[in-house]
Amino acid sequence: MSQVVYITVESPDRAQGDGNAFAQAEWIHPHLIESVHPAKGRQFRVSGPVRKGEQLLVDHPYAIIPVVDEPASNDNLLCSNPTCNRRASCPTRVSCPDACITDVVWCGEACQNADTRRHAFECLWLKRYAGLIRAKWGEYDFGMLWLIVRILATRQTGHASPTTNFELQGEQERFKQGWDAIESLCGSQDTWSHEQVKAWSTLVKKYLRSSSILPHGLPTDRILHLICQEEANSFGLYPRETGVFPLPHPPVDRGEQFAAAVYAVAAIANHSCLPNVSHKPDNQGRMVFTASQDILPGEECCISYFDLTRFGDLNTRREHLRKSFRFVCRCERCSSEEPVEEAVEWTGMPLMDD
Repeated sequence: MSQVVYITVESPDRAQGDGNAFAQAEWIHPHLIESVHPAKGRQFRVSGPVRKGEQLLVDHPYAIIPVVDEPASNDNLLCSNPTCNRRASCPTRVSCPDACITDVVWCGEACQNADTRRHAFECLWLKRYAGLIRAKWGEYDFGMLWLIVRILATRQTGHASPTTNFELQGEQERFKQGWDAIESLCGSQDTWSHEQVKAWSTLVKKYLRSSSILPHGLPTDRILHLICQEEANSFGLYPRETGVFPLPHPPVDRGEQFAAAVYAVAAIANHSCLPNVSHKPDNQGRMVFTASQDILPGEECCISYFDLTRFGDLNTRREHLRKSFRFVCRCERCSSEEPVEEAVEWTGMPLMDD
């Protein structure tokens, strides 16, 4: 058998960054490390034992958008200040003074005032294009493009996470952070079908070119690449845990999606239909990874990319992953559920033509 070699990634040189403040992971377990698998690419592993129930990661979103129906009256709408991200209840929340879209609110004037510079980056774009994109292309494409705009806003304005625990900086520096981490995300034009990339290219040229409305300064091919990365790495945010396995009886789904986000560190996690890590956002939109079973040193830490209560059998799981994430799952569970090919028993020599 060939030997599988794992390459542990060295700590990045923070001095080589773009100089901006940026969203950081706020808690990283001291045993959590990044390595590179020759077939799967980047992955999480642990260098020491982790017990069931231990937190592995608390990652602040690099960018986040609300995903709710009827935002004007929905109490699940999030505060637009990226250092807050808490739910903004209807009676007390503050709307955009320029009335860009009803999805943009703050939980109070303090959050609104602190978010003035970042929101200014997106406000004119939202006023100009949000209604048009929603009407012509649909809600999904609008959400995708808005998330890209918020990624660019974080890059441009350098918003940091709300708190930085300096005792954790040594742990944080084991992983790339901020825009450096976003540039390292997997996903490229080769990941997606030609038809899909062509459709995204059209959207970039129509709505995401660098201009006075959206002054990001990046070429269109880099924005197209960013979409390919975002679509391969973004998280849906749900009120209950994703990846609980074995399923409880009766099964409990993860609830209705209320946001979508990109996380610089959490995006490293690979999928398994037999995950050893569950994930769930906290009340500030931070993605929390928790060990759902004991994890041994050297073992990979995997999450589930989907709600395991919705896709139960092998075929539906693999089809969902193929359509949504462009890979065929060969995790331990999927491999064990593959049908066994029956061996052909010869009762005699095959007949041969003369």
